[in-house]
Amino acid sequence: MTMNQNLEFNILGCNVRLKSDEENNNKAIKAVDLLNDEITNLKKGNPSLKDTDVAVLSALNIASKFLDKDEEYKENVFALKAGIEDALNFVEEVSPGSMQTNL
Repeated sequence: MTMNQNLEFNILGCNVRLKSDEENNNKAIKAVDLLNDEITNLKKGNPSLKDTDVAVLSALNIASKFLDKDEEYKENVFALKAGIEDALNFVEEVSPGSMQTNL
């Protein structure tokens, strides 16, 4: 049985309350940690940026990383599918009883 609970985080001075359950608490904490790490890295390189600029740039950086991973995932799925098709074709060629005709 899971109970709903609120998790509270401070992100760039804003108190953010997330409603979550036991299954999603870990995911919420990891997401906030990822965002805070991105914010920290941006502020280190650009200490004069306003918080709103840091927030937008952090969101864009995370979105860009997501798009890169999404593209990589699609390429891997395509390569896996091609590999499976090649393996299936090979098995069909070498399996007993397969009919090969050379015309």
